[in-house]
Amino acid sequence: MTIAICVGVTSYAQRGTAFWLDEPRPRSWNIPGAPIPAAPRIPASVNPRCTQTARVQQLDEDQRVRNQGWDLVGAFQGGWEILVIRGTAGYDGMCRPLKYQAFVFVRGFFAGTLSPVAMDSRTDGALSQVFLQSDGRLTAEYLRYAAKDPLCCPSRTTRIEFEVAADGPVLRSVSASTSPSK
Repeated sequence: MTIAICVGVTSYAQRGTAFWLDEPRPRSWNIPGAPIPAAPRIPASVNPRCTQTARVQQLDEDQRVRNQGWDLVGAFQGGWEILVIRGTAGYDGMCRPLKYQAFVFVRGFFAGTLSPVAMDSRTDGALSQVFLQSDGRLTAEYLRYAAKDPLCCPSRTTRIEFEVAADGPVLRSVSASTSPSK
């Protein structure tokens, strides 16, 4: 009986809170002029070796994200006056980001995040890739885990097309599509 409970908890943890990705056009959560969200508090202590993997601040926007309590992770992406910076609030035992987010800046202004909630590595809805398409469009891919998928191998990917609306500027979702992983 204990084994069945553990399996159920693991499946629930993999599913996470990614139900918003199942909508054909997810409702936008970004609001013009909103502040950069603060990093969520994580109760577990962070291994110092993980914090050493954080990216060093290079841009003014990096500092603005760090001022809200986020560690910078991965390379920033930029082009067409759009900048995407990833930040994490914590790390798992393998130093993978926990409670992470991607912040989008347009011409130096914060335009929004790529998820309405902080994400965890290896769970349903985890952001995997961002593609800058033009000065007003970008695409984000999210990993989609079914209940029986192993943590290494999500069975689906959801792509969200975003546009940068001039009022703010603000990032808005345009469409979503889910397909089997390759």
